[in-house]
Amino acid sequence: MAVVTVKGTEYHIDEKLFKNWNKIKDGRLKKKDEDRVFIVDGREGTGKSVFAIQQAAYVDESILDDMSRITFTAEQTLNAIRNTRSTLEHTKAIIFDEAFKGLASRSAVSKINKTVIQALMEMRQNNLLLFIVLPSFYMLDLYPAVSRSNALIHISKDKEGQKRSFRVFNYAKKARLYDLGLKKGWNYKVYTNFKGRFSGKFPGGDEYYQKYLKAKQDALITTTNTSEIVNPDAGINKFELKARDELPLIYVSIQKRMGWSDKEAEEEFKKMGIPKVASQMSVYRGKVAKLIAN
Repeated sequence: MAVVTVKGTEYHIDEKLFKNWNKIKDGRLKKKDEDRVFIVDGREGTGKSVFAIQQAAYVDESILDDMSRITFTAEQTLNAIRNTRSTLEHTKAIIFDEAFKGLASRSAVSKINKTVIQALMEMRQNNLLLFIVLPSFYMLDLYPAVSRSNALIHISKDKEGQKRSFRVFNYAKKARLYDLGLKKGWNYKVYTNFKGRFSGKFPGGDEYYQKYLKAKQDALITTTNTSEIVNPDAGINKFELKARDELPLIYVSIQKRMGWSDKEAEEEFKKMGIPKVASQMSVYRGKVAKLIAN
């Protein structure tokens, strides 16, 4: 575990995460002309928001001075992306916190997803680090969940509520997870050895925590529609996801992103427990073409 100090608060960051953040902080995203998108999900009270803020604040301490970059609505996120740019000296971070909180209707979820997709399409040129924090990444549409995000970080807490932990699913593994979850119900039954623990410390201490709570409260008061509130873990049918229509996009996106030939894709998909996919890649590409045309 690495020990970091942000705004006078000392806390630990997992060593693997620490090394990854060091590869993009201090303007390195701008120098690479890249961006990063990480999804952080977990049930209510697991500490997913604190985790995201800990990581973001280590990369970009200034996010605690500019609460407009800790957003609570899709519109706020889009606005923050349009008005934030990393420099050659400073990598800038944005957190979309509480995405989809309490929403049940498919129309409401779709509206947020459309805005998120628009934001992701616009952010690359600004070389930003974005965390999307939500109850479950299955609530996201295919593009942000599978194609556009770099990794999924799933947060959980033990039965006693004392130890907080995380698991990181890389690009290929979260795609496999999305595939399985849409078919068999929301679950996280894909193995990953990238895991660890984190504390509940808020960077900057109580002063910044109170600022965060006020911003969160103000946003939720103005956006919550009580007719749409449900348990976010209630089940996949609440969102009428068209899984079977979207699965071809997952496989083609993975192959393209990884630069695999059909033969390489066949071998890699088999390793992920998805046989007979690569041998039908031409069929999948045809389905993708029809989906795009429609």
